[in-house]
Order: sequence, then structure tokens, then C-alpha cells
Amino acid sequence: MDIVSLTRSSKKRAWLDLSLITLASAVTWILAGSFDLAERWINWAALGEHFQLDEILFVLLVSCIGLMWFGKRRFAEIQKVLDQKMQIQHSLEKKHQEASELLQQNRALIKHITLLRESERNQLAGELHDVFGQYLAAIDVNASVGLQKTAKESPLFKTLTTIQESADYLRNVTRSKLRSIKPPGLDKVGLTASIEDLISQWLSSFPNLQLKHALDLDDESIDYDTSLTLYRCLQEGLVNISRHANATYIDLTMNMDQQGGTPTVCMRLSDNGQGFEANNLIGKGMGLIGIRERVNALGGEFALKSEPNNGTEIMIVIPLNAPL
Repeated sequence: MDIVSLTRSSKKRAWLDLSLITLASAVTWILAGSFDLAERWINWAALGEHFQLDEILFVLLVSCIGLMWFGKRRFAEIQKVLDQKMQIQHSLEKKHQEASELLQQNRALIKHITLLRESERNQLAGELHDVFGQYLAAIDVNASVGLQKTAKESPLFKTLTTIQESADYLRNVTRSKLRSIKPPGLDKVGLTASIEDLISQWLSSFPNLQLKHALDLDDESIDYDTSLTLYRCLQEGLVNISRHANATYIDLTMNMDQQGGTPTVCMRLSDNGQGFEANNLIGKGMGLIGIRERVNALGGEFALKSEPNNGTEIMIVIPLNAPL
């Protein structure tokens, strides 16, 4: 119950108490007149004249006036406390409103920054594909033509071979960077296929790690922003595991769910690595904080469980079609 409701309730009880007192006084007056209580009191008090019982009325009158004065002071003090609490509540409500507005602005800012980063990544990916890819392909073709027209005994043959191998290596590196910078076909093939491709590429880079995954997603019901956030969160989580966890086993699950009638998509990523103190996110770099901020920007929930030598678990729940 808030302060305003409490004040209204107190005023209602005060009026009710006054009504009961007035009613009791009227009933007492009627009964006293009907049974001649004053005359009976005088006759009874005369029997105790030695103890001055007939003077007790004045004591009771003074006590009654004192209680009225005491009650008035207490009522004034309580009213003052209630006024102070109302001021505090109004101040807290104002601060809560300001905090809510700041939170909404923070979410909008994070989303804007995320969009800018993705735009820069797309631009970089386009340049890598159009510039580096084409020129490396041209270098490879020219080296191949040169090799066909150069004798194997010639010193130039070894140089051309080295050029061709270097171009092929750079093409593979560029292709790998393109996959990490821009999800391959996320808006075309869907989240499930993109995650499968990410896992496949990641396992090829870390063949000694075992990764078990279960995906139960309806790609058509997941908007692009949510898909991209889940993809990036998984990508960052796998990077953290490969760099810091010293794990040998990873478990990934993604599925659809309902929370309070709202459809959600859930992701759980856990490993059997060395773990860390979950409260010390800053000390573990900005990757996990970035995941949390991405999820919060979509109105989702982020939970982290980790203990030293007991692995790490990341839980993400994002409502679908949530207003930002």
C-alpha cells in the first residue's frame, strides 16, 4: 500500500472513530437519563465520603481532557510523518520515472550503436569481398598463367609458386574474416542455418573441443534484430570460451518458449571450463558486458552463472516483437 492510500485509509478510520464516539456519547446520554444514573452516582458516592469519591468526576474530566490533548498531538505528529513520507514517495516516483527514461534512452542508444557497428561491419565486409577478394583472385590467376609459361627449373617458377600460395592463404583468411564480420546469409537462410554454419566453422578452428548443440527454432517468427543479437552473443560466447575457459566440452541449446503469454527465444551456453567469479565481469573483459547490453537493448534477460573450477553458463531470454 502506497502513502496516498495509507493517508486516505487513516482519514476514513479517523472519521469512523469520531462517529463511534459520538454515537456512544448519545447512547450514554439516553441511558443515563432513562436510569437516573447521576442520582444513583450521588447516592453511591455519599457512602464513600471519607474517600472523596464524589470528587472523582473532576479527575475523570481532567484525564479525559488530557487524553484528548494527547490524542491531538499524536495525530498531528502522525500527520507530519505521513506528509514527509508522501514527499519521499513523490521524490522516489520522480527518480524512478527519470531512471526509467534513462533506461529507455540507454536501450535506444545501445541499439543505435549496434546498428552503426553492424553497418560498419557490412561496409568492411563489402570492401573485403569486392576489393581484397577480386584482387587476390586476379593475383592467383596471373600467378597460374605465369606458372604455366615458366619452366620448373627457372628461379621465377618458385617465386610465382610462393605468390600463388600467399594469395590462396590470404583468400582463406579473408573468407574467414568475412564470416566473423558478417553472418553469412542470416536474413536469407535464417538463424538456424547461420548458427549451424558458425558452429561448423568454429569446430574446424578448434577440433579438440566437443560441442553438443540442440536448436529448436522457428526462423520465420524471429525478427532480424533478435536473430542478429543471438548470433553475435553466441559468437562472443564461443570466443570467450576459446580464449579464457580452458574447456573441453560445450553445450548449446536454443528454443522457443512462452513467458506470461509472450513468445520468447531462449539460449543457453555452458562449458566445463575453469570458470570465474560471476560478479567480476569487468575483470573478464567487455565481451560479457557487451552481450548483456545487447540483450537488454531488446528488452531481454541475461543471466550468468559461474564459479571457479566449475564452468560457466550463460542464459539469454529475448521476447519476440518487443517494443524498443
